[in-house]
Amino acid sequence: MTFWQLAFPTFIGVFLAFIFSILLFHLTNKWTKDAAKKLLEKNLRCEFNFNKKYLEKTLEDLTKTIEKIGVEDKVFYYPKYVNYQRLFTLSYFNQGFLYEKLSTEDLNLIATILEHMNQGTELFINKSIKDYNDGNINKQEILRIISFERDTIQKFIKSLDEIQKKIVPSTK
Repeated sequence: MTFWQLAFPTFIGVFLAFIFSILLFHLTNKWTKDAAKKLLEKNLRCEFNFNKKYLEKTLEDLTKTIEKIGVEDKVFYYPKYVNYQRLFTLSYFNQGFLYEKLSTEDLNLIATILEHMNQGTELFINKSIKDYNDGNINKQEILRIISFERDTIQKFIKSLDEIQKKIVPSTK
């Protein structure tokens, strides 16, 4: 056997093994990414459901607060907006998946919700209630603030439902 009779089949085998390894690398990479995306979408669905229930409870508390302001002199409701969950929403966003499924308007809406449900808004509402209880602001002003907040939360609940359907349709 000549050198080329031995080298050529070896070269072909090495070349095909190299091509196969590249193909295998890309396939496993895609499978891993798809599995991670599915898991993230499952967690995102749970986060959306938690946030929806959390916002519904907040809405109920705000409505009760408005009713109490009309009847009582002092109100003892202090919202905790920092409990709003955002980990999987931000992770989904950072990995670029939100851009695949949502319009710019939807992305802006998510950003608005995340910006609103933070410690700054919580402190503003709590300070306003404290100021009302201390007599520093009148009933009309606190009703305006709490009513605006209630209306905002109602919009957020509706928006979250619509966005959730676009991102992770229910699998029942």
